[in-house]
Amino acid sequence: MTRYTVEDYGRHLSRPASRKRVRRRRRRGSTIAVSMLILCTVIMVSAIGSALELCMPDAFAEEDIMCPLSSAQPIVSPSQEQGSVAAIAPAPEAGVDETGGSSVPSQDSQGQTAGYDYSQPVPQSPAVDSSYFDDAIFIGDSRTEGMITATGLYNAKAFTHKGLTVDTAFKDLVVEIDGQYYTVVDALNYTSFNKVYIMLGINETGWIYSSKFIEGYVKIIDAIKAANPNAQIYVQEILPVSNSVSSTHDYIKNSKIDEYNQLLRQMAEEQQVYFIDTASSVAAEDGSLPEEAAVDGIHMKNSYCQKWLDYLKTHTVS
Repeated sequence: MTRYTVEDYGRHLSRPASRKRVRRRRRRGSTIAVSMLILCTVIMVSAIGSALELCMPDAFAEEDIMCPLSSAQPIVSPSQEQGSVAAIAPAPEAGVDETGGSSVPSQDSQGQTAGYDYSQPVPQSPAVDSSYFDDAIFIGDSRTEGMITATGLYNAKAFTHKGLTVDTAFKDLVVEIDGQYYTVVDALNYTSFNKVYIMLGINETGWIYSSKFIEGYVKIIDAIKAANPNAQIYVQEILPVSNSVSSTHDYIKNSKIDEYNQLLRQMAEEQQVYFIDTASSVAAEDGSLPEEAAVDGIHMKNSYCQKWLDYLKTHTVS
């Protein structure tokens, strides 16, 4: 028979308690290890997702909010014209005027008028009526949008949007056709037209490099020519702002607008497109927009929008 001393007896009694402590420590250790593993997994997944978002931002970005044109302004859809993709209407033949007025000068295959001096603004001509713009597209920002609304020129197609620039014309989905939204440039390929009137630039006067503005403008002209080589392209002068706006605004200055208009005139000559000195239709003697012409010194009242349209009607190539 084995004899235990008091010391041995105490030591043997303590063994079960020691094993329990060991097992508890092991369980705690396992729990901590599992928690750490889960935490590391979450961190890794988050890191991988962030890396993918940096590499492919478009895949993770929310869908752009697509803003239609003015609610009062109808858009002609391709299905209303000729099928799902509208056929590009041919330019009028030489000697034939759509409006019944004077004859149209002959044009070559690039839509350029023979013998026309592109270094000069479009001269005054007999007034046309509103039907002249039935096959026209107006490309511009909120001021062009306001002119369309104020004059009721809804027979023309308006590819307009607040804040539109030569850059966002390629990016922002602002033209609705059959429930789908397109950029201004893409929409050209889904619309029939023979004339395009462009006024862009007031928002770009805050850009550091004016050369970027002209480069973007030329790209728009190239896109128009690609969609319809026979289209008549009118580049409009940027309208001035009031002296109160010019003297207080951060970047919209009449001096900058004048600089951009000189660049546009030079570009129009180089690109062989028609330049219209639209500013003269609304400007005061000093070249600024009269204070009474607009509530904010920039966006014109209805009467001045009508002056703008009347000027376009009396300055055409036909």
